[in-house]
Amino acid sequence: MAIRKNSTTPHKTSGAAASKPRAARARATTNGSKSGSRRADAATSGLRANNRAENTMNRILLVDLGERELKERQKLRARRQVLKTILDTAENSGGLSADQLEELAEIESTLGSDIVADPFYRKVAATYAQRSWEELATGADDVTSVAAAKANGQKKNSDYVHKYGLIGTQRVPDNFLDQLQRAEREIVGICGLLQLDGTTDADRRGFVQKVSAAQGEYRESRELFDAAFDLLSRKYPVPLNSQIKAKLIDEGVFGCIRPGGDPEARKRKPDPDAIPGVLSSVCVLSGRNLAAVVRKLAADGVSFNDPWLASRIENVYEMQSGVVGGAPPSSFDIALPDLEEATDVEIVRENLNAAQAIYFAYQLEEARMPQVVERIVELFRAGLLPLSYGKTGDYLYSYYKKSSERITEGERRDLYMRAFGAPGGDPSLNQPNREFNDLWLRFVSSVSSFGRQLTVDRMFRSQIPLSVSQEQVRKSARDLAASLSRNCYGIAYQFSKELKVLIIEYRDLLSDPEIRSSFGARDMWQVIDQVNANYLGGTRNSHRFRTQAKCGAVIIAWLSNNHQRLTSRFGDVISVNALSNPQLRGSDKPMEEPTDWDLLQACEQLIAVGGLGDQRVEDFAQPVESPTITSKPIEMPQIARDVLDSAGISLPSF
Repeated sequence: MAIRKNSTTPHKTSGAAASKPRAARARATTNGSKSGSRRADAATSGLRANNRAENTMNRILLVDLGERELKERQKLRARRQVLKTILDTAENSGGLSADQLEELAEIESTLGSDIVADPFYRKVAATYAQRSWEELATGADDVTSVAAAKANGQKKNSDYVHKYGLIGTQRVPDNFLDQLQRAEREIVGICGLLQLDGTTDADRRGFVQKVSAAQGEYRESRELFDAAFDLLSRKYPVPLNSQIKAKLIDEGVFGCIRPGGDPEARKRKPDPDAIPGVLSSVCVLSGRNLAAVVRKLAADGVSFNDPWLASRIENVYEMQSGVVGGAPPSSFDIALPDLEEATDVEIVRENLNAAQAIYFAYQLEEARMPQVVERIVELFRAGLLPLSYGKTGDYLYSYYKKSSERITEGERRDLYMRAFGAPGGDPSLNQPNREFNDLWLRFVSSVSSFGRQLTVDRMFRSQIPLSVSQEQVRKSARDLAASLSRNCYGIAYQFSKELKVLIIEYRDLLSDPEIRSSFGARDMWQVIDQVNANYLGGTRNSHRFRTQAKCGAVIIAWLSNNHQRLTSRFGDVISVNALSNPQLRGSDKPMEEPTDWDLLQACEQLIAVGGLGDQRVEDFAQPVESPTITSKPIEMPQIARDVLDSAGISLPSF
C-alpha cells in the first residue's frame, strides 16, 4: 500500500523577483514554488524519505512466527513483573534467590533486544544451520553488516534470525529482496509443518528428530513450496499497524531495523524516521497456512509442473481459510480449533511452587515442629531452659518479641485446608480442596504402577501391553496439578515465602548444640520427640511426616517443572529411558530439579511410609472421570449463599 503523498503549498516570490520582467518573474515564481514545495516535502515527509523502498515494495512479514514471538514476549514480561515484585518486597518475601536473579537478568537481556525470543524458532534455526543459537544471533542487530552481506550475496548468520516476523533479507534498510531466499523458505516451511503437527515444545525429547522429519517432508515437496511462496508471499499487502492492533505482532517491530537497539527505549521515545514505521505496509505470509496448502496438494497428487498449479494453490488456500463466497459446504476444509492452545492459566507454575512450600510446611505441622518451637520459647521465657548468652538466646528473645508479626497457627491451618483439604481450618472463611487426597493417591499410584510394570516387563520380556499407559499418568498428573494451582491462588504465594523462612529458622534452632544438649538429644528430631512427649501430649511419627514432606516436595516440583508435558498431546509424560537407564537416574537437587527417576522413587517411598497396600495401589491407578476443576477460584453463587445464611452459616463477601 503506497503512502499518501503530501500536497504542496504555494510560496510567495521574493521582492527581487518582483522587479524583473514578467517572463523572468514567472520563471522565478515557478522555480520558487517548486523549490518551496521541495522544502515543504523534505520538512514534512522524513519518514517517507527514509522508507523510500517501502513505497514501492512491501516487506514480507511472517505473521505466524510474529504471533509466536508476541506471546513469548508477553510471557517473559509477566514473569519479569513477578520477579520484580518479589525483589521489591524483599523484606517480607525473602527476596530473589541466586537462580531467580540470574533468570531476571536473562529476561531483561532478551526483552532488551529485537532478536527472536521464541525457543521454538531458535531450536529450529539452530538445528537447520547446524550451529548454536548464540552463534546465529551474533551480529543480527548490526544493520550495516546485514546490508553489506546482502549486497555482496553472502550468507550471514543473521539470515536465520527474524525480528517480529521479519527474517534476514527483509530486515535490510533499503533495497531488500522481494522474495525470501532458499534457506529462509526452508526454515519457514519447516516451522509451518511443525506447527501443523503441534510439535512446538523445543525442550521435549525428540524435538530435533521432528525437525529433521519436517525438513525431509519439505525437501520432498520443495518445488510445490517454491511455487506457493512465489504466489502467496506478495498476495496480501496490509498496513503493519493493523497486524499490531489485531494482537498478531509485537509493537516492538516499529524501528527494529532502524534505529534498532532496545525496543522498550524506542517505545518511550518514538523515532519519526523509524523503519518500519507506523505508516509502513507489509505483505503478510503465514508459514503454517502455506505448509497446509502444500501438504494438501501433495496428498492430492498435484505435481509442481501442473499447468493449473497457480489456480490450485489459490483455491486450496481460499478453501482452507473460508474466504470463498457462495462455495458449497462440502468444499470447505475447516480445521477444528485446538482448545488446549488457548489454555494458559489452568496450571500456573508459580501456584505450584507455592503449593510445594505449603505442603512441606503442612507435613512439618503434623509433626508439630512449629508447636515445639513455641514451647521452647515459653520455657525460655519462664527461665526453665538453661542457655548461655549467645545467638540462641538472642533468637528466642527476638522470636518472642515479633510473635505478632508472624503467620499464626490458625492462618496456617486455613491455608492447609484451602490447599489440601486438611482439617483444622475455618470452613466459613475458606473453601476446602476436597478432591486433593483422592487426586494425590491416584497420581502416586499411577506413577508407581507404571514403574513397577516396566520392571516386570523387562524381567519376563513380555510383549503384553502395559496396563497403565502414559496417558493415564498424564491425566492423573494434570488433574492433580490443576487442583493445586486452583487452590493456591492469592496470598498463598506470599505465605509460602514466609513459611520457607520459618522452616529454615526452625531447623537451625532445633539443630543448635545448646538446644540439643538441654533435651539430651543427638539431632533435631529427637528434640521434637522429647518436647512432644513431655509437653505436647505424646510423640508423633516424625519419620513418616518428614518422609512425606520430602517426597511431596519432589512430586510437586516435578509437576511444576513439567507442567507443559501435562497439557501436551504428544510425547511421553515419563521417560522410559530415565526409569531404565542407571546413568540417567537421580538429580543433585531432587526438590528443585527432580528427574523422572526421582519422581518414581518419591512415589514409592510415599506408598511405603503410608502403608498403602498393593491392591489399593492398583485400584487407585485405574482411571476415573476427572473432577470439575476450574482454572481459578469461583465465587459461590448468591443462591447458595442465601441457603447457607438461612442455616445460620455466614460466609465472607468478595
